[in-house]
Amino acid sequence: MTLPLLRPMLAVAASPFSNPEFLFEIKWDGYRCLAYLEADTMLRSRNLKDLTATFPELGNLHERVEGLPALLDGEIVVFTEKGPDFAALQERGRLERAEYAAAAAARRPAVYLAFDILYHRGESLMERPLQERKEILRASIKPGPHLIVTDYVGGEGEAYFAAAVKAGLEGVVAKRLDSPYLPGRRSPLWRKIRAVKSADAVICGYEPGTGGRPLASLILGAYRGGRLVYIGKVGTGFAEAEAIALHRALEKMRVPVPSLAVPRGHLRQPRWVQPSLVCTVHYAAVTRDGRLRHASFRGLRYDKGPEECGLPGTPGTFG
Repeated sequence: MTLPLLRPMLAVAASPFSNPEFLFEIKWDGYRCLAYLEADTMLRSRNLKDLTATFPELGNLHERVEGLPALLDGEIVVFTEKGPDFAALQERGRLERAEYAAAAAARRPAVYLAFDILYHRGESLMERPLQERKEILRASIKPGPHLIVTDYVGGEGEAYFAAAVKAGLEGVVAKRLDSPYLPGRRSPLWRKIRAVKSADAVICGYEPGTGGRPLASLILGAYRGGRLVYIGKVGTGFAEAEAIALHRALEKMRVPVPSLAVPRGHLRQPRWVQPSLVCTVHYAAVTRDGRLRHASFRGLRYDKGPEECGLPGTPGTFG
């Protein structure tokens, strides 16, 4: 491969705003992914995990792009009758065997939504302004059933955000028109505006359920200054089959001691696990002592590493 392995540029958290120096595009509920297009297609998640075999229907993206070698930034999304369906995407994400991935691709195909181009004809475009990169991206791609170039609006961020909320979408991303691409960096040149409060957290343990329920809650942590700190529990949002599968996986990850400190009296019969799984939760607020209020489980994040989970509610920590 002649193209360099990169981590994607990230956005900071922000509130809705309008500004003619920014464009605004939908924040899609999917897996962030860089597409390396040369003689074939290779897909890499934000933490460099190879997703190519997981989404075989995206294996021919290079055939629809002019000017190879090229490197695209975008989002892998599964659409169902509900729109972008993160739960359906997660089902795809945890399939490891090729025959299962192929069957899932036929049943619930994924789409690559391209919103940036970092290399074209083997030349880096990252120092060029975003507006110019957008023009090259659109001119280089022949859209198809598995490859779409995303749309955006200029300036009117508040109205666009309101429309996204009304449509039940996750939010919008604001990007300065003159912004370069800063791989692996989180920059205020890009700003993420969520319709719901959402955080990624490390699963550090669980409390067993009663009355036939495998799980009562998951024990959650996030990183502050290089160490895990307790941010609360989540005990709702699990489908029954999902809770059974998650409990089975966590049982195989049991460890004798916790990876974080928890205030006395907060837990009942905790079971500690290796802190390697990441999940997404929705929540109402963060309390003064850093706990999530009214948290609801959204699903596992197979594309994100534990060390990427910063404290919820801290500017710039959202992934």
